[in-house]
Amino acid sequence: MKKIFYNLLVTYLVIGFWFTIPMSISYIYAEWFVLANLGWSIFSLSGISAIFLMGFLIFVNPLIRGILWLPSLIMWFNNPESYSFWMWLAPGFYIGYQ
Repeated sequence: MKKIFYNLLVTYLVIGFWFTIPMSISYIYAEWFVLANLGWSIFSLSGISAIFLMGFLIFVNPLIRGILWLPSLIMWFNNPESYSFWMWLAPGFYIGYQ
């Protein structure tokens, strides 16, 4: 029983890991435009906070999503009309640039 639970947990986390790859890539894509927009002001206090936010979006947020991917996917299945599966999988590609 312990081995079955361990195998299910590992399978769950591996699937979650694969879902984090497109999410991280999409956030890297979105943050590229933020960096290009900041220019030299990246060396100010607001630029430092933007770098910390980028680190959170690119590394920490996908890790949390990798662990909680199944409840998130179930919530998407309850209301799929609001946004597409690709918007759920890689939201950074759909962030509007202003």
